[in-house]
Amino acid sequence: MIRPQIKRQKLEKKFQENLKIGNFIVTNSGIHGKIIDITNYFCILETITGKIKLEKNTISKELTQLRYSSNTNKQKS
Repeated sequence: MIRPQIKRQKLEKKFQENLKIGNFIVTNSGIHGKIIDITNYFCILETITGKIKLEKNTISKELTQLRYSSNTNKQKS
């Protein structure tokens, strides 16, 4: 029971460490946006209404992959 949770947490942490400027992401609370700046613990996210500063650990790997995984191939072309 504990092993799958630890594995999921490691994958989530790795995802958050590999964030790059220009990535489109979704936060745990459902905010969508594009990363425009990254520091050690914070990201600045550009949304339709403006810029938001948030902690990296609020970015959801699952929600981001559900929303943007199919669009990433189209955006790179």
